[in-house]
Amino acid sequence: MAIVKMNKFTAIGIDIAGESLIAQLMELGTTELNSQDSRLADEEWASLVSAEKREREVSELESRLNTIDSALKILNTYDTSKQPLFESRRPVAESAFLLDNKEKNIVEADIRDILDLGSSLRELGNARNKIELAIIGLKPWIAYEIPLEIQETKYTYVSMGIVPADADVNRIRRILKRTSEQFELSLIAADAEYQYLSLIYLKDAEEQIHDVLKQYGFSQVSFKDLTGSVGENIARYESELAAIAKNMAEVEKELVEMVACKEAIRLFYDYLAVERDRAKAFGNVLVTKRTFYIDGWIPAEESKKLAALLEKHGCHFEIIEPEKGEETPVLLKNNNFITPIESITDLYDVPNSKEVDPTPIYAFFYICFFGIMFADIGYGLLLAALSFAAVKSGRLEGNTRKFIKQLGYCGVSTFIWGVVFGSFFGNLVTVVSETFFGKTVSIRPLWINPVENAMTMLYFSCILGIVHIFVALGVKAYSRIREGKMAEAFNDAFLWHILITGLVLLLAGENLFTGAAGAGKWMSIAGAAGILLLPAFTGKGTGRLMGLWNLYGITNYLADVLSYARLLALCLAGSVLAQVFNMIASLFGGSLLGVIPFILIVVAAHIFNFLLSGLGAFVHSIRLQYVEFFGKFFEGKGTPFQPFMKNTKYVRIIRN
Repeated sequence: MAIVKMNKFTAIGIDIAGESLIAQLMELGTTELNSQDSRLADEEWASLVSAEKREREVSELESRLNTIDSALKILNTYDTSKQPLFESRRPVAESAFLLDNKEKNIVEADIRDILDLGSSLRELGNARNKIELAIIGLKPWIAYEIPLEIQETKYTYVSMGIVPADADVNRIRRILKRTSEQFELSLIAADAEYQYLSLIYLKDAEEQIHDVLKQYGFSQVSFKDLTGSVGENIARYESELAAIAKNMAEVEKELVEMVACKEAIRLFYDYLAVERDRAKAFGNVLVTKRTFYIDGWIPAEESKKLAALLEKHGCHFEIIEPEKGEETPVLLKNNNFITPIESITDLYDVPNSKEVDPTPIYAFFYICFFGIMFADIGYGLLLAALSFAAVKSGRLEGNTRKFIKQLGYCGVSTFIWGVVFGSFFGNLVTVVSETFFGKTVSIRPLWINPVENAMTMLYFSCILGIVHIFVALGVKAYSRIREGKMAEAFNDAFLWHILITGLVLLLAGENLFTGAAGAGKWMSIAGAAGILLLPAFTGKGTGRLMGLWNLYGITNYLADVLSYARLLALCLAGSVLAQVFNMIASLFGGSLLGVIPFILIVVAAHIFNFLLSGLGAFVHSIRLQYVEFFGKFFEGKGTPFQPFMKNTKYVRIIRN
């Protein structure tokens, strides 16, 4: 229905026209070039042609893009400007996008400067970290007054070391005295893990001293490269840290100033990305010594433009319709209202080219179900206002714009169903009027209050579910008829319409009109008989016996219909939660002092309920589409149409 018809094309041309043609195809932006790997794997083709792959050029461009990306990441760290919630591409005229050599050289010089500054900053940071670690290592020894370069004299050793925090230093001293009287053991400092010791002893007693210290886990500490006292070294290090901090501040200041180059660098990034994509496209071109060959897909409505372009380049070409049953790339095309709902279809899968696009069919149900589950005038106005304001800001593009816009539709539906059910932030109007004005004012529902009429709401939900399922079966029947499978259309869809309608009339028909139950009985019998017997005439082998199994499927349909009770459940959950929050807020009374907590609780609670109930409505609404609706007919597994065009990340090219 909304799947664009595709044509396939092949073209052969003289090699000198290939470069220009590829560039023009990218400008046209409506063709998808096929990979030629399968042809190169064919011995007959491989003996005649080769792929014009520009791997070196692509690799060089990829490397340059990675370099630019590194520079942009550095700049992003120092960009203090206010960042939008949704990033949008900056519009750029096509003439401005085509950079000349002078502009390229300026931008590349800026990129080198940014990378050099970033490298300097990393080196300074590493030096700072190294010094900070050195200071941490020295801090426990601040009370140690002997110069660090002195580790021995003519007759003694001067040793520094640590023992575990639970070691008994006095006991160590007593044990050492048994070995030698000529030593000096001092406790310099202690923390949760270690005790820091200074030990001076005669060289003659070295072996005995070490034997004792080993028993207590003594580990020697040495600062070989340092001279002077610990305090002097810490002071010197702190001076170096100050110098490093100053240098880092200067580098960071330069990087902040370089942020002004960010947009030019982004433009250059996209320029190179386009060049890379153009070079990659040559991987889909087969060449001989003098000719080239390409093939691919194009929307049928764009075929004339492609034909004119190929003729201009002197190509021999053919643009034909795909063979019957041949899979083609899928491009969806809907009107402005339906297009945003495509974002929901894309979350599930892309329809294949042989089936119908489900988007226009389920769009109404998706929006309607969301509104029923979220139903509230205030929430609906808030969701619609936020969504449409974001869309109107012009910052949204692509699927993000589609997704936010469809949320705006859901907000309108939420507002409408809020009017139908008489809910405005739950019962906020009633609570405010009773608490602060001593009067009862309420918003009357246009139809029913689901909290007070839960059973009516349940029946309504199930009826909507049956209609939803019937539409899905109708789509299935349409697909089967289009394929020329009329018997399957009856077996898979029409007979189920009859059976389910008959059962509904049989069970509840007397509440509708006299004689409904009788009509329902005969419709049920006819539908069941058809489902049971039709495979006996149309099936083959054991397929003739499938009727009984198919009829057993009525249990699945019963479960599907009951699944729509979630419309009632989500509607009640959000409404009751809102009313509970309003009641809690009113507990502070109607005095002037009660106004402030009332406002604070109401605002915070309803923001919470808005997010929670909105998320629930979204998830369960798409769940009903994906499981109960898509499950009846949707196959998916389509291949999205990927046109060869200028794909940019930061700028949006506007043709002059």
